[in-house]
Amino acid sequence: MRIHVASSLVLMLALSSCDKAKDLLAKAKAAAPKPASGTSATPAAPAAPGSPAAVVQDVGSGDYDTFVATPDRLMVVDFHADWCGPCKMLGPVLEQVAGEFPGKVTIGKVNVDHAKDIARREGVSSIPDVRIYRDGKEVERFIGAVDAARIRELFRTHSDDLQVAKQEKPGQITSPEASQPPIQPMKKDWLPPGIEKR
Repeated sequence: MRIHVASSLVLMLALSSCDKAKDLLAKAKAAAPKPASGTSATPAAPAAPGSPAAVVQDVGSGDYDTFVATPDRLMVVDFHADWCGPCKMLGPVLEQVAGEFPGKVTIGKVNVDHAKDIARREGVSSIPDVRIYRDGKEVERFIGAVDAARIRELFRTHSDDLQVAKQEKPGQITSPEASQPPIQPMKKDWLPPGIEKR
């Protein structure tokens, strides 16, 4: 592709007519390979500035129990499948609303086609099936597509009293002790313990 475009540009410079150059450039663009269906030639737009991104992770059979038992956080399990239309509609809404609760809500996506044992064990019969856990206990659930206002209400109800740890950098949770500077200046008359001033 690069060689074709580069040779086209060299030819354009050699042509005396602007119209011929425009025609040649149009032909080069038409001959360029098109993106595969389902993909976009333009990159996805980044999240709007100031809007926190939701914490979303794929959860499988091996880490499901650990995920739901995470303390001091609302753990939302979204049982879904790639072929499910309502799941595709609900997923972005869940992520958007979870982004409004930074440090309090984490979404775990469980694909029922890949984690059939978990779906069977948890009694998932229809999808999307969303379950909300706090400190390892299920506090709420709903099945089907739900609007953002209802999801926001559920998240607020179950996360209002959660404390968010101070973050030094995005994604890095630190304790209050870790925010202290590691080295502090010594006092002017400081002496090591056991040594007295003469």
